Amino acid sequence: TITLLLGAEEAGLQLLTKQGEWLDVSPKPGELVINIGDMLQRLTNGKLRSTSHRVINPAPDRASKARYSMPFFLHFRPDFEIEALENCVPEGEEPKWPPISSHEYLLERLKEIKLA
Repeated sequence: TITLLLGAEEAGLQLLTKQGEWLDVSPKPGELVINIGDMLQRLTNGKLRSTSHRVINPAPDRASKARYSMPFFLHFRPDFEIEALENCVPEGEEPKWPPISSHEYLLERLKEIKLA
């Protein structure tokens, strides 16, 4: 649901923009990259948006540089019901998505990306 990426100071991480272009992520030394996942997007009713991202090979002139990072992944328990938080749903509106267990949601996503 959320990924914290420490030490990603060498280039390689990219995010997909709404316009369909890949944008380099260039954190400054000591900065933390926070990647929002699909389940957190659903929990916040879309207020926090999930990001499509990728890691690319370095340019030839940077290929000999070490590239280390330390990701920390945090996920919901399988029985956790993902239901939009009340303060994330505008008054008079319905949540964008119905409640679902994190396990069922994960199975759906794995099927969508053809991994299950």
